[in-house]
Formats: sequence, C-alpha cells, structure tokens
Amino acid sequence: MTHWKALEPLIVEDATRALRALLDENPGEQFYAAAFHGMYRELDGPIYLPSLCANSVGAREGDEPSGDFWSAEWNPADWRWDEIQFSSAALDAAADAACEITRNDTREGWLLAQQECIDMLVSAARKVRAALGDAPQLTPDFVLFLHDEENSLELACRCIGDAAFHSLFPKEALAQRERMRVAALPAEERVRWLVGRLGRFDGQPVDAEEAEKWLIDFGAPAVPALIEQLARPRGRFGCEAARMLGRIGLATPEVLAALRSKLLAPADKPTHAWCAATLAYLDDSGWLFERLAEWRGEPDRAAVAIRGLCAPYSSFRDPTPVTLDYRPLETLLSGPATEVAVVHEKLRPGSGYCTLRAAEIDEALRGLASPHALVRRHAASLLEERGLGAEAGERILPALADRLAHDENADVRWQAVRGLMAWRRAALPWQAAVRHAARHDAEERVREAARQCLGEQGTA
Repeated sequence: MTHWKALEPLIVEDATRALRALLDENPGEQFYAAAFHGMYRELDGPIYLPSLCANSVGAREGDEPSGDFWSAEWNPADWRWDEIQFSSAALDAAADAACEITRNDTREGWLLAQQECIDMLVSAARKVRAALGDAPQLTPDFVLFLHDEENSLELACRCIGDAAFHSLFPKEALAQRERMRVAALPAEERVRWLVGRLGRFDGQPVDAEEAEKWLIDFGAPAVPALIEQLARPRGRFGCEAARMLGRIGLATPEVLAALRSKLLAPADKPTHAWCAATLAYLDDSGWLFERLAEWRGEPDRAAVAIRGLCAPYSSFRDPTPVTLDYRPLETLLSGPATEVAVVHEKLRPGSGYCTLRAAEIDEALRGLASPHALVRRHAASLLEERGLGAEAGERILPALADRLAHDENADVRWQAVRGLMAWRRAALPWQAAVRHAARHDAEERVREAARQCLGEQGTA
C-alpha cells in the first residue's frame, strides 16, 4: 500500500459522514450529484486533496437535466454546496505526510504518486457512493465522481461507470460515436474532413482544436492538404497550417518551399510569424539568416526573421522534433544592437522556454559556458530539469554551482541557484557555493534566492 492509497479509508469515512450530515440538514432537497473537486498539484511540488461538493435538483439551473457534462449543472464550482468541510484531523495529518514524501521524491516518483492519488480518489468516490446507498434525499440516478481539469470526462466515467455515464450524458455518447466514425474513414477522406473542421467551435464532437491534434498525429498523410491550405492566397488557416507542419516535422522540399513562399508573400502577421518559426523548427535557419541580411533596412520584416530564429528556444518548440542548438542564437547575439534587442525581448525571462531533453544535455552545458549571458541564462534555466535523473544531475549540478560562484552576470547567477534548488536533495553537496552566495553575492536577489535554496534543502 502506497502513502496515498493509505488515505483512502479515511477519505471514505470522512466524506460519507459529511454527506450524510448534509442530507440530514436538508431533508427537503433531492441531491443528484456530489463530487471531489479542485485537486491541486504542482509538478515536483505539493499535492493537495480536493474539496467535497454537492448539488440538488432545486439548486440546478433549468427545470430538466441538460445532459451536458460541460454545463453549470455538472460543474462543482457552480453548485450550491461548493465546499463541504469533510476532512478530519487524522486525514489532514495523513495528507500532509503524504504530500511531504511526494515533494521530496524523484521526478518519476512524483509522477507516480500523482497518478496513485488520482486512482485512490476514483476508488474512494465509488466507495462513498456505495456507502450512501438509497437514501431518500438522493435521486435514483445520483452519482459521485472526481472532477478535475485534466481528463475530466475519463475520470467521471471511471467513477460512475460507462452505462450511467452515457445515460446521464447522451451528448458525450453521440460524440464518442462520431469520433469513431471519423477515425474509420479512409485516410484522404479523413484528412479532408478534419481540414474542414479548422476554425470551427460550434459544439460538434470534433472542434478546431481537436482537429488540429488529429492532423498532427496523422503526420505525413496530412501534409499535402496542409500545404494546400498554406498556399491559398487568402486562406483563413495559413497560420494553423504552418504551425501543424512544424509539429509534424517533415522538412521535405515541398514543405520548405511552401513555407518560404508564404513568408515572402503578403499575409497576416500570425501566419508570417508561424512560417518563420516553422522554418527554424525544420532546420532551415540558414535561409532565414539570408532573409534577415536582405531585410535589415526593413525593421518589421527583419523582426519576423529574428523571432522565427528564436522559436527553437521557446516552449512552442517542445511538440516539434527540433533539437537544441545554441549556434543560431549566438550568431544573432553577435549582430547589430537593434537585432539583439529583438532577441532579448523574444526570450525575456518568463516568456516560456523549451524543455531540455536527455540527448541535449551536452549542448545545454556548452551553452552554460557561452560568451553571451542570455545563452548562459537560458541554459541554466533548462538545466533545472531534475526529471532527467540522477546520472544527468551528476553532470549538471557542478556546472550550475560553478556559474553561481563565478558568473559575472547576476541573471545567470540567480538562474543557477534556482536550478540548484530545483534539484532538491541532489544539490546538497553544493551547499558551500550556495551558502557563499547567500552571504556574499553582490546582488540582493541572488542572496535571497540562495537563502531560499538553503531553506528548501534544509527541509528535504
């Protein structure tokens, strides 16, 4: 039994007691649903148990059930009893202990613990529903489920069962059948159908967002249709087509020619921006540098090329196959001051950097020694990724400690100490560098970050 699974009997006991008390206090109400809602977690951070909510037929919007899972009728945040106090002191203490163990585990351990907690809550929801039985204040189809922002449909279905779920939410059953129908279409017909859904949010089972995901997952068979969309002089979905081509990641001559042509032709700003970014994702940076040289007298066009060349360092590159390579960024930072300013604006702190992959550690460590402070700061930020594992940490942590001790740039030192803090227990051998920074660094924000790091490690 894991530390989260051990909480299940306490949750079942406490939630059942609280819901029975709610029924006793409201004898004239007919309750149709209760839910665990608002489970909060931060990757590598705390996991907090959800609150308990309930709603009655009298408090429901509308006279008849809507059958719409996404309506206020089934959103616990909109219910009358949206936060029922149910946890006992014993449950609170057990949850705090489980949270502390999880926070100090490895990345793999944290992810496993998160899933174990979710599975435990699904099981608890079923047991609480069974414990309530056929109380007279419950409707015949009363359900209790785990409501979560991620995988909410799947979790609700797991809690209440397929038959009850489809009975309560017939729209979802129809949507599932429609998705299955589309998935069974011949490839060419399926692509055509999905392209027809771009830009459409009309309540149909497959909206524009899901159509994009399907086309990206479809890969190469979708490329000709996306090139066709991109090539239309007044096409509505040039931006979406360029983005999907980047995420599919096929750098064929036809794809590159279509993106180049669209970037050189009149188009809206988002389409130009995604064409430039996708060309960088597809390793066509050389062509973008040639355009940058041509456009130096046209600041707006030059900025499009620069931002495109910066795209592989932002979080938008993560769904693409492009690998980390700081050489294009270093070339940009060696250019004119006006262009360097655009790079700094595009890759400013907080703008969202890419996630480091295991095969990219060498390049990140090289970037940490770059002559350009922005590259060093970016690399230090990426090297926070403790999910790379202990073996990677043995290479990463000494490099971060060295930057903290010796880098002339305060932004880099601050980022380095934040990286050490992210690695938790693994960073303990480098406490001497952190203690020195906490006392002697020239920048107060670096000293403060170092003190925070020591505090985090002290509780690990």
